Amino acid sequence: KRSGPCVAVIAGQQVFVVDAGSGASRRLSELRFPQGRIDAILLTHFHSDHIDGLGEMATIRWASGANTSPLPVHGPEGVQRVVEGFNTAYSLDAGYRHAHHGDTVAPLSGAGMVARTFTKPALGELATVYSNGELKVEVLAVDHSPVDPAVGYRFTYKDRSLLITGDTIKLANIEQFAKGVDLLVHEALAPN
Repeated sequence: KRSGPCVAVIAGQQVFVVDAGSGASRRLSELRFPQGRIDAILLTHFHSDHIDGLGEMATIRWASGANTSPLPVHGPEGVQRVVEGFNTAYSLDAGYRHAHHGDTVAPLSGAGMVARTFTKPALGELATVYSNGELKVEVLAVDHSPVDPAVGYRFTYKDRSLLITGDTIKLANIEQFAKGVDLLVHEALAPN
């Protein structure tokens, strides 16, 4: 009855999703979440339970919003391989959907995803991965050993803030950047 990891973040008119686990798109649909308006997906790491819904989410975003550009997928080094794999797997389907629905529903230019790679910051540092007006999204290092890279995201919108850690053990780096946030979404793992 659960879906894979997925957190939707709405900041004004901007819509982001952190991780895209299995069934996430269906749960978002049940909530009437506007998947066609997703601006980007941010991945915390590449375990299958955090990425196996990417293809479905990108397809729903494309076809339900008549998007004319591919879905940006931000992630640490390695995200390019993940995105290329999904794009290859869904390439035939994109052609079929476009042939069936045309540019009005499924413009071919909007099919698939595009990787936005960043380097995992060092402990004690935040790195900005997205900034637009009053919204800033920063990335921080987390520890999900032996998975590496693994990151969390801090959203700051106007005077509100949110920290999403993804899978991690307790870490001073998280405590440092969680101070003063309005909401912490933290999936703690047992120490190794």
